[in-house]
Amino acid sequence: MRLLEAAALVAFATPIAARGNFDFRVSQPRRPVAIKEPSPNHITSNTISLGRADSKSNSLSAGYLQAIRAGNHVDGIYSRLRNGTADLPSVGAGSVFLAPLDAGGETFYVVIDTGSSDTWLINSAFTCVDPTDSATIPEEDCAFGPTYSLTSTASQIDNRNFNISYADGERLNGRMITEDLTFAGITVENQTMGLVTEAGWYGDGASSGLLGLAYSTLTNQYNGNDPTADIRGINIPYNPLFTSMYAQKLTAPLFSIALDRDIARSAQARGGVLAVGGIPNIPHGTAWASANISVVGIDATTGQPEYQFYSIRVDGWAISANWSADFDVKMTGNKRKVALLGAPTRNSIVDSGTSLIYAPSAVAAAVAAAFSPAASISSQTGLYHVDCNARTPRFGVTVSAKTFFVNRLDLIIDTGYGFCVLGVQDNNGGMTILGDVFMRNVLTVFDVGAGQVRFSARELQLTNGTVTQ
Repeated sequence: MRLLEAAALVAFATPIAARGNFDFRVSQPRRPVAIKEPSPNHITSNTISLGRADSKSNSLSAGYLQAIRAGNHVDGIYSRLRNGTADLPSVGAGSVFLAPLDAGGETFYVVIDTGSSDTWLINSAFTCVDPTDSATIPEEDCAFGPTYSLTSTASQIDNRNFNISYADGERLNGRMITEDLTFAGITVENQTMGLVTEAGWYGDGASSGLLGLAYSTLTNQYNGNDPTADIRGINIPYNPLFTSMYAQKLTAPLFSIALDRDIARSAQARGGVLAVGGIPNIPHGTAWASANISVVGIDATTGQPEYQFYSIRVDGWAISANWSADFDVKMTGNKRKVALLGAPTRNSIVDSGTSLIYAPSAVAAAVAAAFSPAASISSQTGLYHVDCNARTPRFGVTVSAKTFFVNRLDLIIDTGYGFCVLGVQDNNGGMTILGDVFMRNVLTVFDVGAGQVRFSARELQLTNGTVTQ
């Protein structure tokens, strides 16, 4: 038996709470099984405004993706980055979006996360611990918002516990309960959820928990009342909130996100809108591009899935210093049009928790060169820096033969540290990520029932560079 196999076997047999939980693997992308035909893009009233957490907060996805981009792995096992280790947290750590969740008649703000499945709230009586060594620390150090107490509509589930860990070492233990939950105007009675009684958490001071929108395979319910005895991989699956909504035919199996541009870089700025079962009533283009979802899984070294990303195929990248350029989006070889750069990029992750676009090296270099003056890589940050007043090129992402252009306001990012960086950065041979820089320019539909992601443009960019809504 190889040493790596032996180590994995030991890890599998070791209780979760006894391990450091700082290592993970990236699984091979897989196509989820479609459970129905694509749902129509109907406008729905089941919408909810997204708020922004403190800009110092890391998104949950950032811990995994930063570690992967850093290339810290041995034989495919990556070491996670601790919270706050990014050189530029406000740029690289990603956005954290909050939304109101009604639990038993009381409203709490929760983090919206497309990479995990569970919904959980922090209990009124909880212990805050240091994520690095589990030492008990003051409750305020976990920086939660208002805490939840069991209501008359809640019930504890006997002999079950909640146990989850995240990319940067954050971990949560507690009980499993049922409670009446309302989100985006849709109520699910007796919904199973986690009630956290012990937390190692880097909070934002506003959110009281989290609502996951990933596939239901990632839930973290375990047998018994002692989380130290839980063994990763022997969890007890259940239907999380979003799955319950469409399983009970309360809504179609899709959700959509439209992110707002935060020019002022303020935590008080509106984050955008999320719709369940349809799309929000906002201006967007008439054409749609559809791409099949491939799920990129993040697995514990035991093989147990613990996080996931929605990924798609990108046909190519439209780049030109000439704003009147006409691109060969169907890749016909027409010499009168500008060819797309790059071969089709499979498994490009669509992630609202990542601030920037991380593109193949040749693409990022071409974007940098198309600025006037050109952007260059900083030896200090490893990022493309650019003059804050530089002239931007025309840049777009082509999906299913339709190009979605990125607003020039998103191509130059003011870091708040006295310099600007490109909104498109080099993925250094790693994963391609379509983060907020891209998502602010499209209405994104995650049709989990059909296994599709769909995009429609939110803005019209004219040939002279003027942008109108």
